Amino acid sequence: MSDKKITIITIVSMMVSLLLITIGLSFAYFTANITGTENSTTINVTGGVMTIHYDSIGQEIEAFNIRPDDNPFGTKTFTLTGTNTTTNNMEYHILLIVEENSFSENALKYKLSSTNTDDNGEVAPSIEELTGIPTGDNQEIFLGNAHFSSPTEGNKVHTYILEMHFPDTGLPQDDDQGKIFKAYIDIREGNKIEGY
Repeated sequence: MSDKKITIITIVSMMVSLLLITIGLSFAYFTANITGTENSTTINVTGGVMTIHYDSIGQEIEAFNIRPDDNPFGTKTFTLTGTNTTTNNMEYHILLIVEENSFSENALKYKLSSTNTDDNGEVAPSIEELTGIPTGDNQEIFLGNAHFSSPTEGNKVHTYILEMHFPDTGLPQDDDQGKIFKAYIDIREGNKIEGY
């Protein structure tokens, strides 16, 4: 072998040795000694609770053979109870889901009364004027946005009364004989529906 090759092998061997020594020393710097251990729970975390409970107090509205009248043919009372231990408000909105409506356009009408029973948050605004229900099936009629403020101390209650009307127009309404209307109230949690 030539002296040049021996010199290169010697230099490479010295560099590898130096590298191994450096790595070995650097591992020594990160050795940890742990003394003592915990034997009881020292970290406690609880998640907040947000609950909206829908309770339909009023009877199901079942009205057969209704006729035009200035009084409601049915009334539906429902309450929402909010419990909130988080720092976020509990947003919800109310919808009237119309499964089927073969009555004439806007022949059936509704209005909504709202009461903030425990003075917490905001209820959906009352709808004082009779509002018509369009003819058709599978409709979602928006009744309002509301929320329970955070945090609540105990359960807070929002109460609603939905009145259903078939008002007398003073004209013959015979076209609506034998027609069908089927609907229900739907409460959905979540952010406000914009535009209402």
